[in-house]
Amino acid sequence: SIRFMTVPTPAISGVLLCGGASQRMGCDKALLRLEGSTLLERGVATLGAMAAEVLIASGAQSRYSEFGLREVLDVEPDQGPSAGILAGLAAAAEERALFVAVDLPFLDDCPLSELVQLALAEDADVAVLDDGRERPPLVLCVHRRVREAFEQSYAAGTRRIIDLIAPHSVVRLKVEPKYAVNWNRPQDLASGVQLESGAPREESA
Repeated sequence: SIRFMTVPTPAISGVLLCGGASQRMGCDKALLRLEGSTLLERGVATLGAMAAEVLIASGAQSRYSEFGLREVLDVEPDQGPSAGILAGLAAAAEERALFVAVDLPFLDDCPLSELVQLALAEDADVAVLDDGRERPPLVLCVHRRVREAFEQSYAAGTRRIIDLIAPHSVVRLKVEPKYAVNWNRPQDLASGVQLESGAPREESA
């Protein structure tokens, strides 16, 4: 299991979104290694340093039980990160949940604490990172009071995060794109990246 070395900050649940199919990468992105640790381990460590609990949103079925952390499952497969966000909100014990995608390798450089502080200071429903791109990084802090509204939008067919959060109070923290690099394809990888030992695991969500 993964041990956290710092004292967590209360009132925040951390949710690592790991439910994607990784089709463009060709293997499970969560198990890519950077500097000796998998992206899953790096994400969990980053969230564990600032959250009272860490949950893994692993898609429609359990895939990472060996890490000794609680997994939360999508109610239906292949519905994208919105399903993982709903699962995380349903399971989170704290009033706000910080969601981050597992394919962000440099989370330790990302201003996550500042994003949470902005959400708290503004009492916002949602706080997101804004790096100037049309599709911003999948990093957002969500208050649990929007859970029911999110579920209603999802039931009505909403899947895009930008559409899910649009009716709510949203604050944005501007960041440079370099702080929100994500890995989707083999050509995105930095040198020295390795796959987790053993054959790539099959993806189902």
